[in-house]
Amino acid sequence: MNVQKFAVVKNYLTRDEKLTQGDIQTLEQYSEMLCDDSLMNHYGCYSTPQKDALFSLKVSNKEILLLPAPQFSPLLYRGENCNNRLICKPTLFRNLKFEEKLVSILKKYEFLHAIKTHPLTKEFKNRYFLTNYSEFPNYKLKLDYEAISQHYGFITNHLDLTRDKDIAMFFMTSKYISEEKRYIPISDSSKRGIFYTYDFKLGIRQGEHSINPIGFQPFSRPDKQKAFSIIFNKNVDFKSFDFVQKEEYELSKDFCEKYYEMFEGGSKLFPIDEVSEVSQVIKDSDYISKDSIELYSITSKMSQKSIIKILKQNNISITDNKYSFNVHSLELYNKNLFSILQDLDNRIKPMGIYPHMEY
Repeated sequence: MNVQKFAVVKNYLTRDEKLTQGDIQTLEQYSEMLCDDSLMNHYGCYSTPQKDALFSLKVSNKEILLLPAPQFSPLLYRGENCNNRLICKPTLFRNLKFEEKLVSILKKYEFLHAIKTHPLTKEFKNRYFLTNYSEFPNYKLKLDYEAISQHYGFITNHLDLTRDKDIAMFFMTSKYISEEKRYIPISDSSKRGIFYTYDFKLGIRQGEHSINPIGFQPFSRPDKQKAFSIIFNKNVDFKSFDFVQKEEYELSKDFCEKYYEMFEGGSKLFPIDEVSEVSQVIKDSDYISKDSIELYSITSKMSQKSIIKILKQNNISITDNKYSFNVHSLELYNKNLFSILQDLDNRIKPMGIYPHMEY
């Protein structure tokens, strides 16, 4: 009789389960568990049917990420309907004039400063996770400020992907009307939708792309959109990547309205909160703080004098003021925080590295 090594324990823990393993999977270890979107993988490990479950992923000796379900799926998705966009790449590398790009980056710096003052940022920056699971060390959550900026509409070198096919379908079948600040379903069957499927297990194995799991963050959009991204360090086309499949869809009225209604016109993916409101104020503003100018000057090696000159030419004022968040109602804030933490407590499923068992 042959002896086979086979993992038969669950790949997530309930609070009452006791396992001897003492750490959380890294991205590379996790990639070996990926196969499809079923509840049991090729090692015999079981996941949970809970659709909003979050799975811990170790990113350093101190930090974890909380990834969305489905746990074992290696596929990420992206939907587009911009027929005139021949190249798929992040906003930072799209065809913007230098002046437009400069202002956009400076406004992102304004937003980054603002969210770092938010009470939830401070709370999650100092909070330990997995304290209910004695088998594992305690970790803090990695706060991905650049990814948060991306999901609130600021220019970055991140290209959005999602783990949920229906979410990608929504973005393929809906058009954003910037003047009205809302999505509408496409109803022109002459337009074509482009749907990308990316195998990030193969991407991790080859090490060719900077795959950036995002998952849960203190602010809701990345979590609602089951977010991942790929970080671009140069101006290249996503379509040219290995492990990317591209499909085209006819965008019929009924097909587009299906996904529009599924996500309630986008409100399920873009909840209105104070962060989204402040992000819009910043994007609509006509002034930049001196601190943001100084930071850009340091990172870009461009003189502050040159930056200020361009801003003034574009009717942008310079100010000492910076955006920030304050708690106006401590009772309301504590109620919101309690709700978030209670929700997390019901969703987090630690992913351990389990010893194989012999039979």
